[in-house]
Amino acid sequence: MNVPFRIAKRYLWARKSQRLIHLVSGISVVVVAAVCAAMIAILSAFNGIEELVEELFSSLDTELAVLPAEGRVLDAAWIDSLSAHPGVAWAGGVLEQDVVVRRQGEPLVCTLLGFDVDHAEQTGLAGRLRRGDVLRADTLGTACGYVGLGVASQLRIPIVGDAPSTLTVAAPKRGRSLSSARSWSPDGGLDRMLVSGRLSVCGTFSVNADIDTRHIISPLGFAQDILQRPGQVSRVELVPGPSWSPEELRESIDARWPEELLTRTRREKNALIHSTSRAEKWATFAILSFILVVAAFNILAALTMLLLDKRRDIGTLSAIGMTPKDIRRVFSWQGFLINAVGAAAGLAIGLTLVWLQDRFGLVRLEGAMVPAYPVALRAGDVLGVVLMVLGVGGTFSAAMVAYLVRRMAPDAA
Repeated sequence: MNVPFRIAKRYLWARKSQRLIHLVSGISVVVVAAVCAAMIAILSAFNGIEELVEELFSSLDTELAVLPAEGRVLDAAWIDSLSAHPGVAWAGGVLEQDVVVRRQGEPLVCTLLGFDVDHAEQTGLAGRLRRGDVLRADTLGTACGYVGLGVASQLRIPIVGDAPSTLTVAAPKRGRSLSSARSWSPDGGLDRMLVSGRLSVCGTFSVNADIDTRHIISPLGFAQDILQRPGQVSRVELVPGPSWSPEELRESIDARWPEELLTRTRREKNALIHSTSRAEKWATFAILSFILVVAAFNILAALTMLLLDKRRDIGTLSAIGMTPKDIRRVFSWQGFLINAVGAAAGLAIGLTLVWLQDRFGLVRLEGAMVPAYPVALRAGDVLGVVLMVLGVGGTFSAAMVAYLVRRMAPDAA
């Protein structure tokens, strides 16, 4: 039987001779609970943002991409070669390069993404369409393209309406730079500097502010003609088979074609965004952990007042044969229990807040891509928060009790 723990538990709930001790202990519990709840809620918010970013960028990319080890383009024959791999369920080419786009007024420099309709169906692009609910390769005999909302705004393309607008898409002739094309004027020089084509706008899409203001999408064949890259692609996007993970497929491709190809996962292609989000998450966790240290001083005050109140009990415990070590354990357990009660209350509050936000969207986002602030609860984060609260509380309680007993009850030290 753990006598020090049973005595500490009784001290936690027993009536004290002074109400102030109850008040200080209650404040300690509230502070620990508030910090614990805040850590769970904030970490869940960062998880929600990370998952939202992953979802948004999956609208244009599959889980794995294959790029050339040297140069900027691959031969399109690699699509068939990779499709024959047993771990590949689907493979499609993407051609990407900056182009000059014009509808009315001044030209706009955008990034052209050329891929087939099958590619769009393998990603989440269909769910990001704001006009044109069906992806198609052509309309009225001309290539059918889709533009980001930001591009549509800059080019004054109507967001609603059935009649497609037509863009002039131009790219520098091979060997020329796009910087010279920025001075493009409809009065002359176009044929000499650029290769151009007409692209019907069949719809608009919205992924995020950066992509929406820079990207337009066209069929792969149109992009190859404009960019003078017949039979070539910038990368091959892959969808792993049912029994293959992206990492397993990546290792197999790297082993089979180590000198010709490079593989990149979706997370690696957006490494800066993910690393920034993780750094912010753990920096916030560290800051809140320091607040726990401040909360520990509230526990110090509670333990100090409890020791003063229980001096007579300490003498009684010593008289009945309890060792100084067991007496110190009584008050160490007292500090730990204050942390544990606060952690349990904070855990309940934090989990409730996250559930309410996920279910009802208490914190709304006006004019954003999602109606409410995203949250995602992860068991590892909850466990880490609980261990941090109990670890900091237990360590400080033991150290503080050893110091207080030596100063206030030297006979029990």
